[in-house]
Amino acid sequence: MFCDKLTEVLAMEITSTKIILLDGSKGAGKTTTGEILLQHLEGTVYLSVDNERRALPRSDKHITERNKEAFEVIMEKSAQYLDEGKNLIIDCGLIDERVARIEALAGEKNARVYKFLLKALYETQLDRVRSRDSAKDKETDEARFKEVHDIVHAKNFADFTVVDTDQFSPAEVADRILAILFI
Repeated sequence: MFCDKLTEVLAMEITSTKIILLDGSKGAGKTTTGEILLQHLEGTVYLSVDNERRALPRSDKHITERNKEAFEVIMEKSAQYLDEGKNLIIDCGLIDERVARIEALAGEKNARVYKFLLKALYETQLDRVRSRDSAKDKETDEARFKEVHDIVHAKNFADFTVVDTDQFSPAEVADRILAILFI
């Protein structure tokens, strides 16, 4: 009886789709980690609020409004991909309301949600952003960087697994996440 129930739980765990949420400030390593995870997780789709915002038609709307629109696109795509049995990696500003909506969708679609906060020292993240901006011949908006950093670090991440990207290479960060996904 117990073995039958255990087998049923394990089978559900193996076959249920996964939603991997990546949060953290700019320069924490979300995109790099997401790309590495994507290479190691078959049947997985990467969704990013930045990518979806860039794909929206040009608009005079403030970035906050455009991010809201991009998140709605992510929610629509997430439902479709989960119906197709795909796993998701979602990289977006994870305010409590968004996390709740993703968790509700996961419940509807029988998916399991894994939440990760990627974290690094402020200077490390700023250096990464400067380097990325420099490669694009772009000036780093340090005031905006600080604003976003402060917003992210003011959030409650009590139920997130924290991964310090200062201590590990991107591949090692991805390995740590993969280990948690397949315990």
